[in-house]
Amino acid sequence: MPEVNKYIKDLHKKQSDPVNWPDYLTGLPGKSAILQELDKIYPKLGRCAIAYVRITNIYPYLIKYGYSHHADLIEWSAAILKTTAQSLDEASFVGTIGTHDYIVISKQSAIDEILEKSQELFEKKARACYTPDDRKKGVILSFEAGGKTMRVGLMKLIFTATDKKINIPKIEILPYLSGLCSKLEKMGPAEK
Repeated sequence: MPEVNKYIKDLHKKQSDPVNWPDYLTGLPGKSAILQELDKIYPKLGRCAIAYVRITNIYPYLIKYGYSHHADLIEWSAAILKTTAQSLDEASFVGTIGTHDYIVISKQSAIDEILEKSQELFEKKARACYTPDDRKKGVILSFEAGGKTMRVGLMKLIFTATDKKINIPKIEILPYLSGLCSKLEKMGPAEK
């Protein structure tokens, strides 16, 4: 029993810090750690920034090409975000909030470069997953809907971010940024 009690005591220590419990696939902290980090930085918005990042066009990719590279794409996106963020801001935080969604928190002065460099690196990696013809066209699916031609492009990282104090309660900031990301995802390239 002493070993069992010690195990439970150690477990409770680990459980008190959600960063100790990363997501299996990405190795990134999950929702509990994100909320804990948000508590720390929310009053510092302006000096700190928070971004909601999503892999867009992944479902059309999976429909056309299958799931054989799905885990790889998730691992790569997480690794790109994490390593890029840490190289530009050692105190940055990257967590996973869904299978294809991430939260990046950093100094306000570093957030733009983190996101732009991550987009560029992910786009390079993602392009390798397509056929040469799809890469050349930049479109993997095209169809008619309601008299309009719909074209679905290649995967990329999209994001919404705030680096200013905003008039939104802390509890609503992540749903707000997620909603903006969803709107961005639905826009055509010319509208962004």
